[in-house]
Amino acid sequence: MCGISGVISPNKVHEADASIVRQMNQRLEHRGPDSEGIFASERVMLAMRRLSIIDLAGGKQPLFNETQDIAIVCNGEIYNHHELRVELEALGHRFSSHSDVETIVHAYEEYGIECLGKLRGMFAFALWDAKKDKLLLARDRMGEKPLYIHRDGTGRLWFSSELRSLRAAMKAPPRLTAEAFNLFLTFQYIPEPATLLEGVEVLPAGHYLELTPGETNGASRPYWDLSHAHEDPSQPVAVTEEILDNACRLMGSADVPVAVALSGGIDSSLVAALTARHYPGQLHAFTIGYEGRPDTDERGFAASLAKELGIGFTEVELSTQDVIDGFPALMAAMDTPIGDIAAFGYYSVCQAAREAGYPVLLSGMGGDEFFWGYEWVREAVTRNEAILAGNVSKPSWWQRIFGKKADLKPDFFGVHPDLRNGDAWSRALMPASVRDALPAGFWLDQAKLDLSRPVHQAVSDLLNRTWLRSNCLALVDRMSMAHSVEVRLPLLDVDLVDRVTGMRNDGLVDWTKPHKWLLVEALRDALPADVLARKKQGFTPPVRDWLKGIVKRFAPLLANGALVRQGLLDPERARGNLSEFDLPFLYKLTLIECWVRLHLEGQSAEELLNWGTGAK
Repeated sequence: MCGISGVISPNKVHEADASIVRQMNQRLEHRGPDSEGIFASERVMLAMRRLSIIDLAGGKQPLFNETQDIAIVCNGEIYNHHELRVELEALGHRFSSHSDVETIVHAYEEYGIECLGKLRGMFAFALWDAKKDKLLLARDRMGEKPLYIHRDGTGRLWFSSELRSLRAAMKAPPRLTAEAFNLFLTFQYIPEPATLLEGVEVLPAGHYLELTPGETNGASRPYWDLSHAHEDPSQPVAVTEEILDNACRLMGSADVPVAVALSGGIDSSLVAALTARHYPGQLHAFTIGYEGRPDTDERGFAASLAKELGIGFTEVELSTQDVIDGFPALMAAMDTPIGDIAAFGYYSVCQAAREAGYPVLLSGMGGDEFFWGYEWVREAVTRNEAILAGNVSKPSWWQRIFGKKADLKPDFFGVHPDLRNGDAWSRALMPASVRDALPAGFWLDQAKLDLSRPVHQAVSDLLNRTWLRSNCLALVDRMSMAHSVEVRLPLLDVDLVDRVTGMRNDGLVDWTKPHKWLLVEALRDALPADVLARKKQGFTPPVRDWLKGIVKRFAPLLANGALVRQGLLDPERARGNLSEFDLPFLYKLTLIECWVRLHLEGQSAEELLNWGTGAK
């Protein structure tokens, strides 16, 4: 796991450019505290910070092919690197290290762009091919690892793993876009490919970008399309069990100690159980609990399972005061603003793992998203199928709650009142000139169903490219990297996603079955019956106390604050009474104010904390 950055230029990379790249690289030190590496040619410069996980001594980047005319820097892990190495060595390739990243170089040399389809892992990389005078930027299929781009108007293209790093290459003062302001206050995150800052692009997940020094304005291209996935659906449980077991075996392998984030629920429990099978006595579990042990505290479940599996166990308790006092540090670590309250749990468990000497942490993230763990998502499939078939009879959950008449238009996010309110309220806070320039319904235009494909696929794709990618995966990347921890996600293994989606494309209808049916059935032999039968609880801290404390302490910053200075928040509204808005919305508004102060205006977390306490 690492952070990468660099530049490609139509002209020679002079010292001023090289100095910027070095500065960008330095800002990524938290992502890779173990070493740094730089590759420079006449018109390209690549840099990286390394967190050593595989081949601690020999895997230092950049890495090269045999003739030294292909160079790579990569952020991520290639889990099938052993199998790829055997395949490539049989074809005559000679390796100089045991690094997983070196397999990308030789796979590219052998297969060209088609090498991307062979990589089973999470990654964002930059590869320079001197023979073809070409730079290849690529990002993994699910979007676990980020890559941001800035084209500066002079022909130079800069890239980096994080915005705070990329800003070193941006000459104009960074500005949050009105679109991003609206989307964040609506969703609590900014769904890709919408951009956060003016002048910044995101390389989409599952895409690559080819550039030459003479042509840096090219567009990215996809290399992965789940609509083309096919798999025999006759034995879905056996197939799922086999792939999951292999994914946990691959992701549990490292040259450093490995731990698991264990909540006590189905998803993290199965990851712990399957991994412990392959690495008996080596795994350690970390779990989060809350002050006073409320009913939502799952430490007892997690501790019992850890004991049954024979793995070590560490618990971390969060108090409301700790969360409030730690809010500025959390915001400083959050390279992109995300309003998910689960951030505190991810941040704390990764901090505890690193302090205990575990730089790799397995997680059960993705189980709910990929295996139909949310009732409203399952119902969205059946409801939209009925609408398209002209067969709407039974009212959906949101109609029953709010007394609405049946909406005969296919929809996913638009039925949610919290999202509709977020859009309306964010507009109400904007200066009139900004509000008038923002198209009506912009937030839904960015997150609509693609009904050119089957409904189940359209719903799953939309959930994955919005909530999963821009909230969940972005959050776990930022919170883990803040503590130099690599988080691995077996339930989002690309082989699993490909083949289970293929079964669904070819006739498997598992969204109509009981909660996470396929996952539960596949793991019946791995987990105790009480774990499999436990109702979904999720991350359920004392949310209201946390939000109230943070808003009370930091919301006064809004008056004459950073959002006013950005021209996004009307000064009179910022100084007025905001009680018309609910607590979750006020939390999002407070969060984005603090984020802009820290990341765009250069305030420190200590300054923000001292302001909140009245200290000078």
